[in-house]
Amino acid sequence: MCYAIICWRRDLCCLRQGDRQDFAEEHCMFRNILVATGPSPWSSNAVDTAIRLAAHLRVELVIVHILEDDPQFQLQGSVASDPQLRAEMEAAGQHVVTQAAERATQAQVSHRTVIRWGGIPEQIVELAATNHCDLIVMGTRHLTGDKRLMTGRICNAVIATAPCPVLVVPLVQ
Repeated sequence: MCYAIICWRRDLCCLRQGDRQDFAEEHCMFRNILVATGPSPWSSNAVDTAIRLAAHLRVELVIVHILEDDPQFQLQGSVASDPQLRAEMEAAGQHVVTQAAERATQAQVSHRTVIRWGGIPEQIVELAATNHCDLIVMGTRHLTGDKRLMTGRICNAVIATAPCPVLVVPLVQ
């Protein structure tokens, strides 16, 4: 027998295949899912997971890509002062979002796309709030030992400040 995970009254429960789908949809805790995209394999894995989840739950997907302009992680003034570099970053971001949107369309998932400049964690949290998202999906590298202590600044910052649950999808190879 096939089961689907459905959310009901803020609790997870199972709905057998063939049970009333309209009942499950009106009681589902997720209606809008935000997925953060990037050029990395772990971001692509998170997009695939979010698309599968959105298709299964029949909810809207908000596909976002944030162009980092945090001076802490760049050369001083490099992006702000170089219009060509800024345009190249925007084109690369548009390509990432377009690929994710094409995959969502193939899966027949309703979606919107957003590209923004700013600090990645802050923008993800703000977009989740303004788009009334019930879940944020993010990818992460699957590191072990001491390496995992040095990574995850973005995921940790989003988890700490998100207005909704955050699903962190590790890339296991």
